[in-house]
Amino acid sequence: MRHLTKCVAVLAAALSTTLLAACVPAAGFFGDGGRTVHVYSVAAPSQNKRLEDAFNASHPEITLEITRGASDLVPKVDAEIATGADGADIFIMSGDSWFLRNKDNLAPVTADAAKTYPDWGVDGHAPIVSYSPFSMILWNTDAFPDGFETWDDLLAPEVKNRLGVRDTMSAVLASYLQYLQDKNGPNYLSELAEQNPKFYPSLIPMAQAVASGEIGVAYTASPAVVHDLESRGAPIDSVLIKDGWASPFIAGILKKSPRQDDAQIVMDYLLSPAGQEVFNGSGDAGSPIEGLNGTIDTSHMRVLSEKDTPAKVIAEWAVRLREIFNRG
Repeated sequence: MRHLTKCVAVLAAALSTTLLAACVPAAGFFGDGGRTVHVYSVAAPSQNKRLEDAFNASHPEITLEITRGASDLVPKVDAEIATGADGADIFIMSGDSWFLRNKDNLAPVTADAAKTYPDWGVDGHAPIVSYSPFSMILWNTDAFPDGFETWDDLLAPEVKNRLGVRDTMSAVLASYLQYLQDKNGPNYLSELAEQNPKFYPSLIPMAQAVASGEIGVAYTASPAVVHDLESRGAPIDSVLIKDGWASPFIAGILKKSPRQDDAQIVMDYLLSPAGQEVFNGSGDAGSPIEGLNGTIDTSHMRVLSEKDTPAKVIAEWAVRLREIFNRG
């Protein structure tokens, strides 16, 4: 009888454990008890790392984890939204196009810092968290010890077969090509094409190619990426064109996130002066909050916006890019 009683007790305990587990919210099975905020970000690795470290140090009750990617993050986030799958709580992406299309999928930003925050991609839903200048010339100092100063320097005979350019069309690239043409004249891109450049899908692999010596010079880079390579001893140097071009990096809390309260806490930190200085400092980027230590003054630069690069303009530049650079 004692044996039967013991068996019943064991079965009851097991059933109780099973029922208790079934009652735990889904967020509890994400491996973090619901206190980890997941950010997908296209920002430079150094910016992401500083933000992650500083937030986690100042908010020990919440863990911030940032997954870095490029344009590949867009279909990933789109799929999560479509299926309701867990994943990103906050998305940081360059340009305002995605956020304008997805306003209904974004939660209003109710964080305290949002009340006085100056710049928004989508009012109340998607703040601009960084202005990243792309109007840089980056070169390998072993290949070009004398360096470069102006856009015209890229047309020098010694640059032929050693130049890197981008070829994956997007609002960013369309706007940047328009800037280069407006700045240097209608024939400038055709003259660049005569240098027989090598093509790269995005900025980071092109910068890495300069650092490795695969190419000698690139017609675009960002300070954060350059600083990251320099910190690892890469033989590179760069010049930032002052009346240049910058891409806004925008953040949004996804409405499908099961961690809304914690996501708002992360956003509150990111929009605060302290968070902005962490994310954009060290000369990596500009901030919507003026005068922060270590940030770049981008107030005089042309900034990418949806109104200047609608889908029609992007499609037109895709055709022109193929024609100018003979990309078939």
